[in-house]
Amino acid sequence: MAVLKKGSSALLLAVLMAVAMVMAFFFSSCHAADYCHAIVPCDETTCFEYCQKNNYKNFQTYCTPGKVYPICCCRVPDP
Repeated sequence: MAVLKKGSSALLLAVLMAVAMVMAFFFSSCHAADYCHAIVPCDETTCFEYCQKNNYKNFQTYCTPGKVYPICCCRVPDP
């Protein structure tokens, strides 16, 4: 392996970090989509019913805290 100069090692590190960020964005965006809406109360039952009512298929539900109301998210895998 060739010996790197001082400046080129920093450039190589920056390029590797940029590639890693692009790959993380690409794989996370292609894996699943989250559809979220504020509902009260947000629990396992109400979030499941919300996703089912909106005709999502093969979804997973989870609740997150919102600014005012809790948020129900329906995670739908890409086909």
